[in-house]
Amino acid sequence: MDILDTIYGEMTFPGRSALRVVRVSGELTKKAVEKIFDRHSSLMKTHKTAVRGKLLDLKGNTIDDIVAIFFKKPNSYTGEDVVEFHCHGAETVLKILSSSLESFGIRKAKNGEFSFRAFINGKISLKEARRLKKVMEAQTLKESSAVYASQEIIERELKSLSETIIEILARWEARIDFPEEVPQEDINKWIEELSPLQKQIDHLLKISERSRQVKEGFKVAIFGAPNSGKSSLFNNLLGRERAIVTPHPGTTRDILEEKLEIDGLPVIFLDMAGARKKSQKIEKAGIEKAIKVAEGAHLVLFLFDGKKGWRKSDDEALSFLKGKKIIKVATKKDLYKKKSLPENVVEISNLSGFGIEKLIKMVISSLKASLPKGELLILDEREMMTVQKTARFVKDAFISIKQRDEVSASDFLKRALFEIDELFKTESLEIIYDSIFKDFCIGK
Repeated sequence: MDILDTIYGEMTFPGRSALRVVRVSGELTKKAVEKIFDRHSSLMKTHKTAVRGKLLDLKGNTIDDIVAIFFKKPNSYTGEDVVEFHCHGAETVLKILSSSLESFGIRKAKNGEFSFRAFINGKISLKEARRLKKVMEAQTLKESSAVYASQEIIERELKSLSETIIEILARWEARIDFPEEVPQEDINKWIEELSPLQKQIDHLLKISERSRQVKEGFKVAIFGAPNSGKSSLFNNLLGRERAIVTPHPGTTRDILEEKLEIDGLPVIFLDMAGARKKSQKIEKAGIEKAIKVAEGAHLVLFLFDGKKGWRKSDDEALSFLKGKKIIKVATKKDLYKKKSLPENVVEISNLSGFGIEKLIKMVISSLKASLPKGELLILDEREMMTVQKTARFVKDAFISIKQRDEVSASDFLKRALFEIDELFKTESLEIIYDSIFKDFCIGK
């Protein structure tokens, strides 16, 4: 990647739309504008002002009526001369504009290259770039709003951890290097000194786990005997028909998966085959797959036909899910009034919608209860890896101390300290691009 090249990229999502926006950044920007925008003189006299004019091809033919905005360096997003072309959404217009730009030696930008240039030219810091990546990866409003508070707190927590390790190492190294000058304590003293460090690590591990769960989403499996209304509930939760619903048992064989944001949490609902002991060979394969997926879910909605009441087949289906967090759901409430049902059952009607709102509230309450307590902080993949590696080395230090191997314990703490230092050290531009900007979209 040559950072001196002039680059262009589409800022809007590719595809048919009312408007498309193309950004150009670099030394050749002005030269290109002079040839392809009829009001280039007016445009270049302005800064951050929209100018309406004709977009031209290389022969001077008008191809679109557009708005262009010029951002003069260094007061632009990238710190270079930047022009944004706001065109109509026809694919032909974009192809002609791209071809014209490339004829001037302007190349298509790589993912995140505009933001990378902003970083190189001092428009954004490395900290801001990492924060920007977290915002772009956020899947919910709650996750996005937590990003800005997270950055400072995570850095403070990790630097505090680093300081604790340094203090412990200073005492340990003195005992190891000058045993005749430093009073020797028993092994319990060494273990006692590690305790505050372990508390800090446990706190960071909880933050990391909470962040991971919020980023990946919570899997909620819709499980139960055949024809108990699983696919109907799945469709009701989505607000549209995604699963095929028929009166014949065993219709669903493949697992259907859809993600929703509910009360700030990303929830992945899974519709799967009905569970029963006796089934055809193909259906049995679907059931086995459903059981495996349900076992890995955060929560299981166990459905049964409320009109028929709790039956032996429900016991059979429930037997597949020992030890799982389960909400029992009686369906078809519209077909019965009073029924002898098990305790703690939610009654719903997929036809009228009765009880579904209550069920959703119970789902969210259950998922939130499973989260580690504390403020929601968002860690990126690198930060989570640092916390996990540091925790492992501290654990190894504990084991070594208990085995009276002070030298190995000290080495493990040094490795833990190295992991934290690696997170904050200045890296090469290539590594920075690959670890942060490469995951951005082209127009960013």
